Amino acid sequence: MDDKKNIVIKVKCSASNKNKPDIPTPKVITQWNIRRIVTVFVGLVFIILVLSSLFWPKPEDKAVQSEAVLSTNETNKDIDKSVPVVSAQSKLVRSLFTTKVINNEPIDHLELPLKFDKTKSTSVFYFAELSAVKDKTIYHEWLLDGVLMTRKKVHISDNTWRTSSRQLFSDSKKTNWTVRLVDEAGNILNELAFNVVYE
Repeated sequence: MDDKKNIVIKVKCSASNKNKPDIPTPKVITQWNIRRIVTVFVGLVFIILVLSSLFWPKPEDKAVQSEAVLSTNETNKDIDKSVPVVSAQSKLVRSLFTTKVINNEPIDHLELPLKFDKTKSTSVFYFAELSAVKDKTIYHEWLLDGVLMTRKKVHISDNTWRTSSRQLFSDSKKTNWTVRLVDEAGNILNELAFNVVYE
């Protein structure tokens, strides 16, 4: 008979983890990509500068944008005619009446007296260019027979400044108008008295 031999394999398992090698726990290391951060920052600053230059109004535009503003406490009151006229021709470069102002420049020069069709209303601009008046505030005043009709406030933020204001004319028995530039102290920088003829 054949002899059968049994093979026995013994495996020894340790109950504790003493023989396991130590495996370190993983650490999170944060690395900043400085080049990318600087590139993004510079790009944002560039975009902000471009947008601000496109949408930020220029000082000259601000002066032309606003039309004659009526203030209820300043409208239709008698003007003190004893206000001194200041010899400020060095500040006034030019002044004139025009039918329109484009890009801060008058398109024509209206001769006096102003003549209008009495069947329709007509707008006229008073244009003035000033020098050496930076950081000052001036007022455009339109008077009819000595009574203030409109007053426009203009803050000047440059040495040379072009500004204008508009007045609407319609048929009236009162035809004696005056337009003037006045500073904050009440000094008259320029004054033009004129008549309106309705035909």
